[in-house]
Amino acid sequence: MSSSTIVQHGASLQDGLHLSAAAGGGGGPVVSRGTPLQDGLHHHHFSAAMVPRGSPLQDGLRLWSNLAQDPLKMVATPPRSSGCWVRSRRCPCGDEQCYVRTDGDVEDTAVVPVGPVDPSHSMGMLRTPSEGARPMDITPRVGQVFRSDDDAQEFYTNFARQNGFSIRRERSKGSQGHPLGIYKRELVCHRAGFAAPRKSVEVERQRNKKSSRCKCEARMIIKKDMKSGIPRWVVIQFSNEHNHELLDHEEVRHLPAYRNISVADQDRILVLSKAGCTVSLIMKMLELEKGVQTGQLPFIERDLRNFLQSSKSVDRENDGTELLKVCKGMKDKDMDFCYEFTMDENHKLEHIAWSYGDSIRAYSLFGDAVVFDTTCRLDAYDIHIGMWFGMDNHGNTTFFGCVLLRDEKPSSFQWALQAFLRIMNGRPPQTILTDIDTSLREAIVNELPETKHVFSIWHVMSKLYSWFFLPLGTQYEKFKSEFLRLYNLEVADDFEHQWEQMVIEFGLVSDRHITLLFSERPFWALPYLRGFFLARMTTVEHSKSISSFFKGFLNSRTRLKDFIERVAAAADLGNQAGEEATVRQKYQTINIKTCMPIEEHASPILTHYAFNMLQNEIVMSAQYALFDLANGNSLVRHRMKMDGGRGRVVSWIPSDEEVICSCKMFETTGILCRHALRMLTLKNCFNLPDKYLPIRWRRESSMFRKTNHSSQTGKIDRARALQSLTKMLVHESSLTKERFDYVQEEMMRLLTQVREMQASDKSPSDGDSDSSSGDITENVSGDSQLGSIGHVTQMGGEEQSRKRRRVKRKDSVM
Repeated sequence: MSSSTIVQHGASLQDGLHLSAAAGGGGGPVVSRGTPLQDGLHHHHFSAAMVPRGSPLQDGLRLWSNLAQDPLKMVATPPRSSGCWVRSRRCPCGDEQCYVRTDGDVEDTAVVPVGPVDPSHSMGMLRTPSEGARPMDITPRVGQVFRSDDDAQEFYTNFARQNGFSIRRERSKGSQGHPLGIYKRELVCHRAGFAAPRKSVEVERQRNKKSSRCKCEARMIIKKDMKSGIPRWVVIQFSNEHNHELLDHEEVRHLPAYRNISVADQDRILVLSKAGCTVSLIMKMLELEKGVQTGQLPFIERDLRNFLQSSKSVDRENDGTELLKVCKGMKDKDMDFCYEFTMDENHKLEHIAWSYGDSIRAYSLFGDAVVFDTTCRLDAYDIHIGMWFGMDNHGNTTFFGCVLLRDEKPSSFQWALQAFLRIMNGRPPQTILTDIDTSLREAIVNELPETKHVFSIWHVMSKLYSWFFLPLGTQYEKFKSEFLRLYNLEVADDFEHQWEQMVIEFGLVSDRHITLLFSERPFWALPYLRGFFLARMTTVEHSKSISSFFKGFLNSRTRLKDFIERVAAAADLGNQAGEEATVRQKYQTINIKTCMPIEEHASPILTHYAFNMLQNEIVMSAQYALFDLANGNSLVRHRMKMDGGRGRVVSWIPSDEEVICSCKMFETTGILCRHALRMLTLKNCFNLPDKYLPIRWRRESSMFRKTNHSSQTGKIDRARALQSLTKMLVHESSLTKERFDYVQEEMMRLLTQVREMQASDKSPSDGDSDSSSGDITENVSGDSQLGSIGHVTQMGGEEQSRKRRRVKRKDSVM
């Protein structure tokens, strides 16, 4: 029997290996989908002697020859996940035997945001690191700056591992109630401090557990610095003086801090265990799969046994019932909590979707662009997870809702979208970003026909390695760089022409995956997406934020009954970032770089995040020249390309205070581009028109949240929130006579009702009163932005005429 008949396309050695002796059956090992081992054999006849010595392929072939006394049987196993956050899924190319691994953040290190491809464009850029970059010095030093405390801890962890020890957090200063939040952390050697004596009367029953602590003084202390207006963490003290022996490279990996079963390995272990493999055999399989020597895995056999033991306590029959009880309890405590579910024919929980009050309010403000991430699952229950995320006005990832589905059929996704819309009061997003999934696309077409569907670029990038690494080999990195360059092009014709050249250059003319990507180009390539609002959610930072959103809260062993509460805790933690940014902008000042009136005008209106983006465009606009064209438009070119090269065509309509640029950056991000700003500056515009300071990027958008302040403070915040609503309402209602008539009558009716309500805020339930006010504000917010327009258009002609007559009579009285 040839190797090509032994291993099927997409087969994975460890995903389905099954020994008949271990399972008690008469068959031989079972091989099913997943690794490069199969791809190296596909359509070839290999033996262990025909491949390089020491390679995983040779080891795998030799293992098979040693183990397979009977012929191998092919068993097609369904796609499996790798825990809560990593999973293998069916390839969108349509091949039933082709699966894509999206393990971890393999591609994240190769995709980083940068400036413009050329000096005239800067929107949504991605690139690969320079090939000749020097390795970074990993020794901490006093004064070293990090973007976050997590980055600092990761840096110190890498240093510790290379130097033979591990670290832990010793103490922190600050709190969530502090204006700076947590502002100081002390990271110490794992042997710092001393073991406190255990309190126990029965000394003889204590375990003889030894302590590793020996009062080591090695540490790194970091402190938050807010001088520049952007939070940074600075090293203020560092000591690398240890009073104990440091471990070598082979020894350090045995420290508990570095022993970890990744989510990518957890599913493999569970599959092999279910197939009847012993713990020792599972270890051997993983070693062969990863191409490492015996004992070189990042965990030991005891860790594997503990993991398998903890995975056996799942109660699928009762956990669904317990989950519904938790939902009911949360609804009783918080009336703003919403959930919907369905039951199957056996009266078992099938699908469930939910969202929290704060998330629903956040969606009413920032639900214009939404990410629907469906790449996760709860492996212990074989349940698929879908999560909705967005971006708030401070650039932080915000959680909107979650759904658990029994399968990935189009009907299941349709139910999920229907439930989400009902929870969000029927308001669809302008844009939805998802993974490449035919079932999900079908559901979106049916349920969100007016919403622009976009394939997330980080999902596309995560598949490139699985699709193209083997056929391209050493050319893969060059291909990926060229792929990203084409992704960032501006004109679709240029994209299609250069794509054809790339395919020919790398010999991918007949590759089905490159054909798939080209056929789906309107869904993921920027030349086809400019002009659709994406809220800068195609950046790598946002994708990493989503990937790490629930890190530390969920794993493959998470129980259903705990799932909703853990998601709530993770969502609250994410919301604190927005609240912290809102407080921070009240006492921080923004540095003005150009002294241009436009910059000074926007600085107190936009959040720091949005203003920083606009400020960068203002600064860059000074490097551009403007040329008048015959048709009344203008051509804007960078100063280095004044003699030629493609520029941007900008139109200015003074009567409407409207500026239109061919780069479409404002339509895509909500931030005015440098080309339009150059036009406005030369047209003597000293203030930006309100339409170019979108509500979703303004500071007052943060004030729609509920407040628990004192009566006086709450009154001020409520007044500010209503002022923001009034601005939006005036702008929307003044666009047409029909809107104006409708809004005028409704405002007079609302004013009459409000005057009849209690005028004092001093009551035993002052907090409830404040919350009610918040609820009214939020409901009006949602209607003023979306609902009123649709409501007006749906009214019958007779009803509209009657309303207009009533308004005219009131006008005459007034």
